[in-house]
Parts: sequence; C-alpha cells; structure tokens
Amino acid sequence: MNIDRDNIIIGLFHEGLAYKEILAFLLKWNNLDLSLRQLKRILKRYNLRRRLNNDENIADVTEVIQSELLSDGCNLGYRSMHQKLIIKYHLNTSREQVRQILGRLDPEGVNSRKKRRLRRRTYVCKGPNELWHMDGYDKLKPYGFAIHGCIDGFSRKILWLNVNSTNNDPAIIAKYYLNFVSQTNGTARRIRADCGTENSNVAGIQRLFRTHPIDESDNAFGLQSFLYGKSTSNQRIEAYWSKLRPTVTQYWMSHFKDMRDAGELDETDDLFRDCLRFSYMSLIQRSLDGAKELHNTHRIRRYNFQECPSGRPNVIYDIPEVYDAEDYIVPVTDEDIEIANEVTTEPLLNGCSVEFNALAHFIMQELNAEEPENAAEAKQLYLDMCSIIRNF
Repeated sequence: MNIDRDNIIIGLFHEGLAYKEILAFLLKWNNLDLSLRQLKRILKRYNLRRRLNNDENIADVTEVIQSELLSDGCNLGYRSMHQKLIIKYHLNTSREQVRQILGRLDPEGVNSRKKRRLRRRTYVCKGPNELWHMDGYDKLKPYGFAIHGCIDGFSRKILWLNVNSTNNDPAIIAKYYLNFVSQTNGTARRIRADCGTENSNVAGIQRLFRTHPIDESDNAFGLQSFLYGKSTSNQRIEAYWSKLRPTVTQYWMSHFKDMRDAGELDETDDLFRDCLRFSYMSLIQRSLDGAKELHNTHRIRRYNFQECPSGRPNVIYDIPEVYDAEDYIVPVTDEDIEIANEVTTEPLLNGCSVEFNALAHFIMQELNAEEPENAAEAKQLYLDMCSIIRNF
C-alpha cells in the first residue's frame, strides 16, 4: 500500500475534484499514471465515493448548515454552501439536498440572494499567468482591517487574499506580490491594477522582472508588463469583491456595526482600534483563507460572452492543457527576487506594532485567555483588553 500516494488522492478527492481531474493532477504533478479503475479501487478502500443515498447523512448535513448559518457562512448560496461542506467538513451530499435544507432553515436568506443578471462584455485571456488583476478592498477599513487580493484572469484563481492594518503601503503590497512570485518561481506576463501610489513598488518590480521579452511573440515586456487603469477595467477582481461581500465581509461589517451601536466600539480611538485588530485579525484572515479555498475549488459555470473555460480555478490554473491552453508564467531568478525584496516590508503581526503585541500578549496571560476561535470569543477578548487598558 502506497500511503503517500493514497493521501494525495484523498486530499484531491476532498477538494471536490472529478475522477478525471484527479488522474490529470496525479500524472502532471506526481508522475503517477493510474487508470480510472485503479483510482476507484483506492477510493473504495477508504470508503470514499461520490454517489451516496441522500437520506443517510441528512442529519449531519443539516447540523453543519445550521452551524454555518450562525457564523460567516450565513450569506452563502446553496452552491457555495455545498462546496464548503465538501472542502471543510468532507460531507458527501448533493447540491439539491443542500438547496432544500437551506430553503427550510434560511428561507429569508434564499430570497435575498435572488438577483437579476447583467449582460457583460466579452473577457479574453489566453492562459493562466497571462494577466493578473490586483486590488484593495476597503469595506472593513473603518474598523481597522484592510484587505488586498489578486486573481488570475484566465483561471479566476485567487492568488492571494490578505488582511492587515493597511492596503495603501506600497512596500507591503509588494511583499504580498513577491511572496507569491517566490512561491511559484515566476510572475505573470502582465499585471493590471488601479491607479494609486500603493501599486508603485509592484509596478517597478514587475517591470524589472519583465525587462526583456521571453520570445518573439512577447509584446508585454517592459512598461507594458504593468497596466494602470480604472476599476472598470479591472473587472476580474472587482467581480470577486462583489462575491466576497455577501459571503464573508457582510458578516463582519454587521458584527462590528452591532458592537458600535451597543457602545462597545469606538473607531476613532487608535488604542482601542489596536485592541480590535489584535483580537480579530487572525480570525478575519481565517475567514478569507476559507473564502479563497472555497472559490478556488468551486466549479465555475459556463457563461456567454467569455472565452475563458468553465471548471474549477485550481484545475484550470494548474493543468491548462486540459483546456487547450498554455501557462504564460515568466520565470524569475533568485537574484532578481533578492533585489526586489529590498523595496518590500513585512506586514505587522496582527496589524499592530511590536510594542502593542507585547502588551496584548501580557494582558492575555493575565486574563489566562487563549486565541479566539470565533467572533464571540474575539469580542470578549477585545472587551476585556479595553477594560484593563482603561484602568491603567
């Protein structure tokens, strides 16, 4: 029995990949050439299969959905909820079952998510890493939490989705970018972003990496490798922000507004804002990590007016040849990454200064408190910290 191989297969299965997608991943990234029959036999050994009696696990599914409706999953539609059940809880259920349960448990939320569709212009991109879209998201900024993200134009894979105290510092934005470049050993042919000084360091680094064309057909090098424009031209990331609000950020916006209305939150006091960041930053980042994973593993439906393929962003990005496309990544040397690193800065831990982090950890020891696991625990930690600081 090959335990390492089986663990890889189990992980891909729990990402919701189809059997053919699992086989393609194994062949390309692990050099494992299995037949469909072999794959099914391995999955059967671990009692993993796609088709189950929809009634046999309905109690488990209902219980988990009830739990999600009480947290940041309260705004998910049935497709996203179905994907989350697969990815996070490893529950094998049908979309139809999830739709029916949501209809019973949250009929008001179901009705509120019904929207009309707009006719969009055609979006053209040839392959993964041909064009990245990056942008900041400010809906939680009044409370001290600034989000920044980047999405691949072809696959719609979220490349990074981070929260900290600012998304206006060009050195921090450059660090997000360089971390991903180091991870993939390459950059995109082009990057598109809004006009703003926060993108200046990334623009300089990208143009350094793309000083020369990589072949005769490459006309996106030099100045053309980083494109400034209006937010309407940055449609991929803007479209994702519209999905992030109902699924994640609306929950936190409502939570903080409730605290403000109850007199528990003063956004104008920098010290108490640091208390808020310290208490909630890791929790919000965890929500964003979950949203990123959910998006990257869900199946994008086919739409008119788009030339990019339907499918799962992770699969489209990692195995473009399945979709008759090629990877446009541009290799970057370690020497260039080292040079670029000189104009980047690590984001502050919890969005707070070193001194405040030390004070906050001291207060946590005095309170015998642990890292919060949910919004209620984070709120209690915040209130306890504020109470102690007021009495200093």
